[in-house]
Amino acid sequence: MSFLGLEPGFTLAIIVANVILWLMLQSNRTLLDRMIFVYRSVARDREYDRLIASGFAHHSFFHLLFNMMTLYYFGPEVERLYGRLGFAVVYIASIVGGNLFTMVTHRNNLNYSALGASGGLFGVVFAFVWMKPDASLALFFIPVFIPGWLFGIIICWISIILSQLPRAGEAGISHEGHLGGAVSGALVALLFHIPENARTDQVAFLAGAILPVIVFGIWKWLRLDRGK
Repeated sequence: MSFLGLEPGFTLAIIVANVILWLMLQSNRTLLDRMIFVYRSVARDREYDRLIASGFAHHSFFHLLFNMMTLYYFGPEVERLYGRLGFAVVYIASIVGGNLFTMVTHRNNLNYSALGASGGLFGVVFAFVWMKPDASLALFFIPVFIPGWLFGIIICWISIILSQLPRAGEAGISHEGHLGGAVSGALVALLFHIPENARTDQVAFLAGAILPVIVFGIWKWLRLDRGK
């Protein structure tokens, strides 16, 4: 039996859980504050559950809607490619990886906070691209389709550039969380499916999207001094 076109599985469970939690959080500010990823709370108070819990909380209905729509389209396919357990590992690892990456790139800001499933979703999309690098994907709803490997490269470089704009923090978008989630999802996917002979488009995807994000994270770590 399917629901909204989705067979019972991890994708459907995540969507249902996120909707229920969003409804609960509308009248429970205390719970919302406890779920938000806050650098200080994780690093100093050891509230490590925030690394995962923040991926199940959303700012607004439209924030929730956009994320769940993305999951609706990519989740079932990634479940078919990696299995339910594999998909669960990709999703959770990407949420945690996205938050850890923000701790690297914002280590001078103990008050940094974020919430939302975007890191997990970027990981799911990039896990899909690893297995289907030639799949046609639209960029930012523009009706022009490009291969998945190029989509990944463009998304990563746009996110890197946007994260470095002077007033990037005022936009309320965790570009670094997206990048960390994307890399985490791709690396977990790579561990699940290490090809004997990588395709040219897979190599291009790793070299043009994943490697630059890793280098960016190292650069930020070396550049930033805590407290400045």
